[in-house]
Amino acid sequence: MSYTLTTWNDFKNYQSTCYRNYLYASDGLRCMGSTWSVLAPLKGLGEDVHLIGGEPHAASTAGTFPDEGRKDILAAETAGLGFHSCSYLKLFVGEVVRNKIAITDRTIKEGYPKPDLIWTTHLCSQHSKWYQEVSRRLGGIPIYAIDMIGGGKAEKDPRVVKYVCDQVEEGIWWLERVTGREFSDKLFIRAARNEIKVLVLWGNICALNKHAPAPLDERRLIALFPPAMVDRTTDETVRMYGALFDEVKRMVEAGQSVVSDQRYRIVYFGLAHTYGHPEIARILRDVGAEIVASIYTFGTAGNFTGFVNGKWSWEPIDPEWVDQLDLSTRRDAIRALVKIALGWPTWQGVRSYWALEQMAAAMVEEYRADGLLLAPSRSCETDFRNGYIALQRLFRDKIPTVEYDTDQVDVRKMDLPGSQRKTELLVRLMEARRKGRA
Repeated sequence: MSYTLTTWNDFKNYQSTCYRNYLYASDGLRCMGSTWSVLAPLKGLGEDVHLIGGEPHAASTAGTFPDEGRKDILAAETAGLGFHSCSYLKLFVGEVVRNKIAITDRTIKEGYPKPDLIWTTHLCSQHSKWYQEVSRRLGGIPIYAIDMIGGGKAEKDPRVVKYVCDQVEEGIWWLERVTGREFSDKLFIRAARNEIKVLVLWGNICALNKHAPAPLDERRLIALFPPAMVDRTTDETVRMYGALFDEVKRMVEAGQSVVSDQRYRIVYFGLAHTYGHPEIARILRDVGAEIVASIYTFGTAGNFTGFVNGKWSWEPIDPEWVDQLDLSTRRDAIRALVKIALGWPTWQGVRSYWALEQMAAAMVEEYRADGLLLAPSRSCETDFRNGYIALQRLFRDKIPTVEYDTDQVDVRKMDLPGSQRKTELLVRLMEARRKGRA
C-alpha cells in the first residue's frame, strides 16, 4: 500500500498563503522577480515584504488553470511576444496584458496587483527582458538585475564570487534608495540562513531517493519543491522542510514509498511536464516505472556536495553545516548566499555542457537508473536541446535512453503522440535490458 505524506497540507497551504498575501496586501512591499535570485536581501527591508516569482507562479498557474494559462500565452503573443519565446514568460506577461491573475487556491483576481519593485537575475537572454517587459507595461517599475556567472565550480572561483557579491551589495543600497526604507542586517542575516537551510534540506530530501524503493516519485517532488521557490527565507519554510526530511527518513527506514509498485527507476533531464500530460505518466505507471531523480526537481531548489576532485556528486550537505556558518556581518551573509547559489545544480548546468554531462553521469550511477529520459523544452534557452542530444549519444550504449522535444506548458510545441511512442519505447528497452537482451 502506498504511503500518504502527512506534511503535504502544510506545503499546499504555504504556497497559496504567500500568493494571497501578495495579491491582497493592503500595506507592505510587493516584490516581483526571478526566484533564481538570492531572495534574502529583500527581507532586510522589513517583515511586511511579499514575493511573487515568475517561474513558480507561471508553472502553478498552468497546472491549476490550464485554460487560463493558454489564454495568457495567446494574449502575450497578440501583444507582440514571439511564438518561440519562453512559455513561462508569455504566461506571466499575458496576465499583465489581460489585467488578471490566478493563484493556486483557484482564485482568479481581476486587476493585476502592481509590484513596488522587481529584483531579478540574468538567467538567460530572455529572463531580464521578461521583467523589463512587465515593468514597461505596468508604467515603469524600478528593476534591479544581477548578472550571475555559473558553470563548473563557479562557487569555488573567488573572482566569480566577488563579482556577484559586489552586485548583491550594490543591490542592497539600491533597495534602500528606491523604497526609502532602512535596511536591517539582522532581518537579512536571519533570512539568509533560512534560505541556505531550505536549499540544503531539499537536497537531503532528494538524496533519500537513492534508496529502493525510492520514497518519493516525480509527481510528489514537483508538488513539494515550489514553496522553496515561492519564498524560502522564512522560519516556516525551514520548519516545513525539516519536518518533511524527518518524515521521508522514516519512510526509508520502514521501506515505504508514495507509490506501491516500483520496478524500474528512471532519471529525467528536462523541465517538469509529465504532470501536465497524464497520458505519458500513465505509460510509465502501468509498468511500475517511476522517475526517481530529476535535474529539474532536484536542481531548482536544492544544493548538493557538487564537484569534488573534478567529479560531480549528488551527496547531500549536512544541514548542521548551515547552523555553524559565520553570518555575523552583511558581507559574510552575502558571500555565503552567493556561494550556495553558484553551486546550485541548475546554475552549473545552465552555463556548462561539461557540468551537465557530469551531473547526468553521477545521477544515473548514484540513483541506480534503469532508464534515462531526456525531454528538452523547445522554448527554454537554459534547457539545452543540443546538450541533451549529446547526453543521448553518451548514454545510449550504457543504459536505455530516449529523447523527445517538449515544452514547459505550451502544448502547441509538443508532438504528444510522438512523445508517447518514445515513452513506450523506453519502457520496452528497459524491459529488454532487464531480461538480458541487447
